[in-house]
Amino acid sequence: MRKVGMVAVALLASGCMEHMPGPVRPQECRGGAVQNFVGRQMTPRVQSRLRQRSGAATVRVVRPGQAVTMDFRQDRLTVDIDQRGVIRSLRCG
Repeated sequence: MRKVGMVAVALLASGCMEHMPGPVRPQECRGGAVQNFVGRQMTPRVQSRLRQRSGAATVRVVRPGQAVTMDFRQDRLTVDIDQRGVIRSLRCG
């Protein structure tokens, strides 16, 4: 009888818990939407516009010779710039 009571309490308590949503899907980067920025000077304003237009959660700016991680993140836009700060390529990941 004691086990039945414990099960009943557990069932009642579970009914009071909030529904927990599944895992949140990260934003997906759309690199094709920002290819027209190639050749422009990288500035904080341009970086903000790149993030907004691509839908990326973050923007990573990579300078010549800079070491970067090889992890793939579908919510990140990677921007390669040259020595003068001009955008040479854009890609998601």
